[in-house]
Amino acid sequence: MSDLENLFDSHTHHFDAKNRAIVQITKSSLENLPVYFSFGVHPQESLRDLSEIEETFRKLREMNGFLAIGEIGLDNRYDSFQKQEELYVFQLKIAAKFPKPVILHCVNSWDRCRFLHEKHAPETILVYHGFNKASITQQVLDYTKSVISIGESVLTNHKLQSCIKEIPTDRLLLETDTGNGKLIDTYWMVAEIKKLSLHALIEQLDQNAKRIFNYE
Repeated sequence: MSDLENLFDSHTHHFDAKNRAIVQITKSSLENLPVYFSFGVHPQESLRDLSEIEETFRKLREMNGFLAIGEIGLDNRYDSFQKQEELYVFQLKIAAKFPKPVILHCVNSWDRCRFLHEKHAPETILVYHGFNKASITQQVLDYTKSVISIGESVLTNHKLQSCIKEIPTDRLLLETDTGNGKLIDTYWMVAEIKKLSLHALIEQLDQNAKRIFNYE
């Protein structure tokens, strides 16, 4: 397998992803599942029926491609924060039961996300996806169950570029999320910042993905 074939995308909404990727699915997409996928209900949809969500998790549980629960979390831009917490805790408990790593959606809510994760799913890995808040990098790293996943914003966000140096390579993943950029460009940028060869970075992140998501 070549380096480019070995790229791993830890979180994407693109079903036509060219690389190995964990694709975010919704209930409406259960008939055409990608090779690897995650399922979870976003905090923006906090009013969804919990029994319906649980039934979807039950159907997916035995499928080999089901690698993570997410994206789930808290976002203070939306109303119904109490409902968001209820939904987040509900899904954290499912993650702990299965067990599956969590792909976290977190906007201005890190302390609360971490607290609830530590309380309800302390043994699961928490993948902070779409990370771009350089000012809390050390706080996130201090929580030993966390992993940081970075997308194409690193190409233009100079503060994020600086904090890449602080993130141990074994606690790093890269993703495309909803962006239209090429995953390889994000890999090149991070490799340059960390002064690694592209090959070395791809190998390390592939090992990370296998360890975190338990896939072959």
